[in-house]
Formats: sequence, structure tokens, C-alpha cells
Amino acid sequence: MNRGGVLSQDWLSTMVGSLKGKSGRRILKNVAALSIAQSATYLLPLVVVPYTTAILGPRYFGVVALTQALVAYSTLITNYGFSFSATRVAAIAQNDAGRLSEIVVHVWAAKFVLMVACFITSVGVFAIVPSLRSAMGAYLCGFVTVVGSVLYLDWFFQAIEEMKWITVINVIPKLLLTPLIFVVVRSESDYVWLLLIQSATFLTSGVAGAALVRYRLGIRLPLPTVAGVLAQLKDGWRTFLATVSINLYTSTNIVLLGLFTNTAVVGYYSAGQKVVGGIQSLWTPVSQSLYPHFCKGFHANPRRAASQLKRLLAVVFGITLAGACVVCAAAPHFVPLYLGPRFSNSVGVIQILIFSVCAIATNNLLGLHGMLASALHGEFLRVVSVAAVGNLLLAPLGILAAGQLGLAAAAVAAEAFICLYEYWILRTRKVL
Repeated sequence: MNRGGVLSQDWLSTMVGSLKGKSGRRILKNVAALSIAQSATYLLPLVVVPYTTAILGPRYFGVVALTQALVAYSTLITNYGFSFSATRVAAIAQNDAGRLSEIVVHVWAAKFVLMVACFITSVGVFAIVPSLRSAMGAYLCGFVTVVGSVLYLDWFFQAIEEMKWITVINVIPKLLLTPLIFVVVRSESDYVWLLLIQSATFLTSGVAGAALVRYRLGIRLPLPTVAGVLAQLKDGWRTFLATVSINLYTSTNIVLLGLFTNTAVVGYYSAGQKVVGGIQSLWTPVSQSLYPHFCKGFHANPRRAASQLKRLLAVVFGITLAGACVVCAAAPHFVPLYLGPRFSNSVGVIQILIFSVCAIATNNLLGLHGMLASALHGEFLRVVSVAAVGNLLLAPLGILAAGQLGLAAAAVAAEAFICLYEYWILRTRKVL
């Protein structure tokens, strides 16, 4: 949901044209900063994909994807709902250093407790289940990502609308560590090193982010209290449930594909998903930059915020749908060149999944910038929960009927359903 690239100044200007003056300029600056950060987060790894697919092949590329999907559960729990709940509270209190310090400390403490619980539970499961013991080493390499996620406070910089720091803590570690993949990963058995290097970039970003937050606040951080930690957990509970539901039709889909098929098929799907994810990341900087604006907007002037949101919806839907059609038509030509001939089965995955970019960008605006920003947390949870249950029923049927293509179709259907349901709720509640 959490769900960058270089974006056209013309259409960006159109999108924020209704955000006049200082607010509009700040958003454009933040979009530009986050575009660079997203380039490191998504597009830089895409440079590595052709090399890793060639070295690892579909089978071991699928093993890496499955391991990362399992680690994603711990990351999901550790991040809780703070990316949205803490961002919203901090955005409203962005000029109060004391209040911001309290939020940061208690979010850190809550995430640390959740991480320890995840580590004990996951290691226990790997130790108890004999068939999983051989995979524990790879899992622990991937778990380093979770440690980084505890320290990583992108939500803080998003809330205070200083996204340039997100660029700094994302780009530098990835530029330094990603080239190691070409040096270390030389055979199929080196897939563990791939996991470790990718995890190390997240850990480095987390450490750098923690240091920058301390510097930015400029005051001594208070000690966390049990009451403060519980308050953060309570505030983020419904958005946590929403992110869990979303995970049921994202990372869990890869696990389901692995259960019903084999790691080679997972590799085909995962490779296609990474390509689509890189394209989708072009929207992420815009979404992250606009979220604090709409949080404050719906808090101060709901009618004006709703008017801005409706104009953005039309622009975003039109641009992403047109882009999806272009990529769908071009996929048979560029995929064999990019992923290699062994991944020809990924072409169909990309042609279907690319339309999820349009759906996700639209439901981001409706769900995050419309429902969460206007404090409709319960309604948002209901939407994604219904979609998650539907996906758990539809995805296995799609896999059994058409393998990775059926799963891709189920994923797009889930995102499209969310769009329609969110729009209906916002119209019913007279937000739009």
C-alpha cells in the first residue's frame, strides 16, 4: 500500500494546479525528491533484475521471491499501521518539536517490541518444522530488512513535508551496496548473498534515517512510556488491519502460487511483478507527497480538499490507463530483451498486471487521500478486508485455471473492486 522515477513537469503541474502558492510548490519539490528516492528503491534494483534472472534462473529467482514474501510478513507486523496513523498525527503537529519527539520515540518502541515478537515466533517455526530448517539461513539474511524497517522513519519526513531526506537515506546506501551484487552473486547457490545485500541496504537506510530524525528534531528525545506505546498501537490498529488485508492479495499471492505450483512459476510471476512494480513506482512519489496535504486539508477545509481530490482523480486515471495500454502492447517486444529468453512466460503476466497500476493509483487517491485523510478508518478497513477475503477465494481458482496468468488476473480484479467500493463509500458519505 505502501503502494520513483522522473515525472513529466507538464502533467505534474496539471495535477497540482489547484494547489496554489506555497503548498503547491512544496508538493512539487517533494515529488521531485521522492522521484529520486523511488528511482533508487525500485528502478535501481530493476537494473539488477536481468543479471540475477540470468544467474539464478526461474527456480532460484523464485526461491528468493518466496523468501522475501515470508520476510514481508514480519515487516508488515513491525510497520503496523504507523505509515498512515503516525503520519496523519505528525502532519497535524508538524510545527511542535516536542510532540513530534514523543510520536517518534513511541513509534520506535512499539516497532521494536513487534520485531522481537516476530523474530522469536519465526525462528521457533523454522526450528520446529523440519522441512523449513534448511531455509533458516536465507530467512535470517532476509530478516535484516525487518531490523532496518524498525529504524526507518520515512513517515516522519513525509509528515513534516521534507521528503528530500528520504532521498538521501534511500539513494546513497543503494548506490553503494547494489553494485556488490554483480561482484558476489556468481552462481545459483549465491542467492543467499543476494538476499543479504538487499537487506543490508534497508538496514543502512534505517540507521541513516534515525540519525537524521534526531538531528532534525534538535531536542533531546524523551524516554518511551508504556502508555505512549499502547496509544500508538491503538491509534494504528485499524490501519494495521487494513495493511494486513492488503497483504493478503499482494505478498500472500506469491506464497499461494508457490503452494499450488513450483518455484519456476513463482519466478515467472515475480519477474513480471518486479517490472510492473518499477512502473508503478512512478506514482509513489506523488502519492506520498500529497498524503500529508490532504490530511491537513480534510482537517481544515473538507469541501476544498474534496474538490482538489476529484480533479486529481480524473487526471491520474486517464494518464495511468493510457500508459498501461502502451506497456501491454510493447511487452512482447521488450520483455525477452530485458528478462532473457528463459522468462518468456512473464510476458503475459506483465500484460495483465500492468492494468493494476491504473487501479492502484486510483484507489490510492480514493483510499489514502480520501478515506484515511478524512478519518474514515473503519470504512477503509472494511473495503480492503472484503477485497482480501475475495482474493483468497479467487486467487487459488485463478492459479488452478491458468497458473501465473490466472493469479495476475485475480490481483487486477481485487484492485479494481477496491476502486469501485471506495468510490461508492466516499459518494455515500458525501466526501466527494
